[in-house]
Amino acid sequence: MKPARSSWAQVVYATVVATLALAQPALADESLETALGLSRDQAHAVMAIEKTYRLEFAAKRGDFNRESRVLRRAHIARDSSAIAKQEPVVAALQQELRKIHAAENEKIRAVLTPAQRTRFETVLEQRKAMHGSSRDERLF
Repeated sequence: MKPARSSWAQVVYATVVATLALAQPALADESLETALGLSRDQAHAVMAIEKTYRLEFAAKRGDFNRESRVLRRAHIARDSSAIAKQEPVVAALQQELRKIHAAENEKIRAVLTPAQRTRFETVLEQRKAMHGSSRDERLF
């Protein structure tokens, strides 16, 4: 019996290793440089764009998270006046985050070739489809 268990374990192990070795990451999980096949100059330009927007987005996301917690507490307390007051605040911050994200994507598109833009749109769609993969995508 022991040799059968040992060979069974080897088969399972080999299958897992082969699956992991052959698995390709989803396009949305890859860096934009890899997913879009960016040149060195394009990659540097995209990194600079992302760096520029990262700080602005992070600050606004902090505000959004803080105000969302206030709204969540109002819901828990069933305080309708606080909810009515807080919902527009959270919605406005969410809209600002969308604008920042859209502006960043537009600047990135400007750096890309037409073929890369098509792949970029695919990456964006895949990111949206990956529920829970990015806390920022859930904001949109």
